Amino acid sequence: MHSKDELYDSLRGPAEGVKVLATAYSEKSKKHEPMVMTISYGKGRVFHTPMGHADYSMKCIGFQDVLRRGVEWVVTGMVTSKLSPNFPSAEKVSSL
Repeated sequence: MHSKDELYDSLRGPAEGVKVLATAYSEKSKKHEPMVMTISYGKGRVFHTPMGHADYSMKCIGFQDVLRRGVEWVVTGMVTSKLSPNFPSAEKVSSL
């Protein structure tokens, strides 16, 4: 679970080579929309998430862990940092 945040739906484009890591269901599009994704770009790596639009959404432990681990992957190509002990569950948001 993630705290209240914006959800982009009906994204367009070729999305070639994109690896979707997490989705969120959109009531508007009636589809699971990409929320965490990666793509290789030349010799580099791209991590993207539309999460974290407001101060309250950035307080979500899940957002903080995903952002930290995404940045680690961009820089090193690996993810070694552990999830927080209070990482959100499928039923419960965990915020500061």
